[in-house]
Amino acid sequence: MKKLIFISLFSFVLFSTTPSFSKTVQYDITIGYKQMNFTGKTVTAMTLNDTIPGPTLRFKEGDFAVVNIHNSMDVETSIHWHGILLPNRQDGVPYVNNPPIEPGRTVKFQFPIKQAGTYWYHSHTGLQEQQGVYGGIVISPNEDKTIKATQDKVIILSDWVDENPDDVMRTLKSGNEYYNWKKGTIQSFEGAISKKAVSDFAKRSLMRMPPMDLSDVAYDRFLTNGKSEITIPAKPGEKIRLRFINAGASTYFYLQFAGSPLQVVAADGIDIQPIKLNRLLIAIAETYDIIVTLPASGAYELRASSQDGSGKTSIFVGNGKKVYAQDVPKPNLYKMKMNSSHKKMMPDLYRPLSPYKILRATNPTSLPSKNPSREIVLNLTGDMNRFVWSINGKTISANNKINIRHGENVRFIINNKTMMHHPMHLHGHFFRLVNGQGNYSPLKHTVDIPPNGTQIIEFEASEFNDWFFHCHVLYHAKAGMARVVSYEDKELDKDLKDIRPKLYKDSWFLWGNGTIQSHMTDGSAILSNSYNILSTVWEIGWNRVDQIESDVELTYDRYFNRFFTVFVGGNLTDEYGRGIFGFRYLLPFNFASSVRTDTEGEFRITLEQSVRVTQRFEAFGDFEYDTESKEEWVVGGNYLMSKNLLLVGQYHSDFGAGAGIRVWF
Repeated sequence: MKKLIFISLFSFVLFSTTPSFSKTVQYDITIGYKQMNFTGKTVTAMTLNDTIPGPTLRFKEGDFAVVNIHNSMDVETSIHWHGILLPNRQDGVPYVNNPPIEPGRTVKFQFPIKQAGTYWYHSHTGLQEQQGVYGGIVISPNEDKTIKATQDKVIILSDWVDENPDDVMRTLKSGNEYYNWKKGTIQSFEGAISKKAVSDFAKRSLMRMPPMDLSDVAYDRFLTNGKSEITIPAKPGEKIRLRFINAGASTYFYLQFAGSPLQVVAADGIDIQPIKLNRLLIAIAETYDIIVTLPASGAYELRASSQDGSGKTSIFVGNGKKVYAQDVPKPNLYKMKMNSSHKKMMPDLYRPLSPYKILRATNPTSLPSKNPSREIVLNLTGDMNRFVWSINGKTISANNKINIRHGENVRFIINNKTMMHHPMHLHGHFFRLVNGQGNYSPLKHTVDIPPNGTQIIEFEASEFNDWFFHCHVLYHAKAGMARVVSYEDKELDKDLKDIRPKLYKDSWFLWGNGTIQSHMTDGSAILSNSYNILSTVWEIGWNRVDQIESDVELTYDRYFNRFFTVFVGGNLTDEYGRGIFGFRYLLPFNFASSVRTDTEGEFRITLEQSVRVTQRFEAFGDFEYDTESKEEWVVGGNYLMSKNLLLVGQYHSDFGAGAGIRVWF
């Protein structure tokens, strides 16, 4: 009898601590290649079960999830469960929580479903998310107290580019302005005049600030559930719940419905006190649950417009004649709307910022007052010209961590020191967004930090191990804007410790440009990662001289920040070869300067400047004074024809006037 009782008790304990009493929901997902055509051009994409986006995974609160990820590609991959609270070793980030999923391998993810709401999943390897590796997650609550709807639809917004994302990254690194030209967002002197913003244009240059931008890439299509346009049949008076997921790689979207205000009932998967908005900005990686009411017969447009004004994708709700939403005004990138302190971005009635100040939780979210507190200041920093993105001036590395301890209340003060938006995502946690709502501050997992803006978030450190924290602009994270949030209480598992040095590969990129002109050729070739720059600069002329004259510099630069680098190298001419060393410094009005000396004791000072006159035409000038060869100067202009080709004309003080072409490579 005692043996029987013991067996019964043992069985109860065993089964009560496993998911046997919950429903196990299993999915099998294969990541593979597929030829896709979104624009009229067929390209190789990455798909989940042959689709973009992948299948929506549906669970109920209390379920136990089992998802088998099969990698049928010839490269490694990964899947992260964005916004899902789960065991650390199930989070899916390669080299942080898991090894990558190698080609031909299958990895099983298993975790209990402890929450409800709208979430998503995506690759965390390289730039695969841009190529199609993303899908939605919907978790039904045990008790739904929100507004009822007659339909419930998942809406996944994304951006698509036919170009290989690795080539996109190389273009961004090179400083080629083609994407801005393609979108019509290059800031120019002509544009400043037309926008009555010459003083803003000059002030920005005086302050050595780069032009403001809203998206790095010129996209070929914006997609809703993999299509440019979809229709949701509905009858007048119906309330439709739309679960919006922004799976864009680098696009924020404005949402606006032609039929009625947007009723927002959940943010990042968690219910909020309902609010009504005419226009909503959804940052990358955020989710919002929205209820729209169809007012009358007709198909009413719910338009998702890219924040940079370069395109849109549409959902038509209803049947019959189409009723279109209003256009979102184009951004004025010349006018930086600041408050009196000149430190905070001000909202625009027609182009609002994220609606954070009016988001209010349905229940108190205060942190336990008994916990010790830790405050950490994180400055989002970067160099738009070199496309280096960082936190506190440093890109991510295996050892560059944010250390916290279990049981603390942790506060991040996040200051954006750049001229772009950054959606910051914390894995494995929800944080309170400190927004003036006191005990009812909303819980989120992703927060937008606008240009020159600040957001404060706080959370209870209730986990262990390491969790990723990063900008969700895919190309910014790839360029270094990320950290590992590390709990000091527990040592890293051995298998992760062995592979952690592979966490971030600071990739090298090669690019350059060169001219073929009637009187000379000049140009440069650069091989660079974030902090190291190897460059070759040449100038060869044959006009107005007795014989061809050449001047070639080979240098290694150590990058410290966007204002200052030091260099060492060699200078080769027809007459001599010398070692050189010096520094480069960015002066007010964005004059690029350099000071150097050589092994013969000669000094050289150089000033360079370029001004974008129109969208296509750029004027440039270089001045050089050398204690040996005295003055040399160049003035000229480039006229943009395509991504890789420009017309060039210039006057050189030694070789005279000439013209030809400039080729980017």
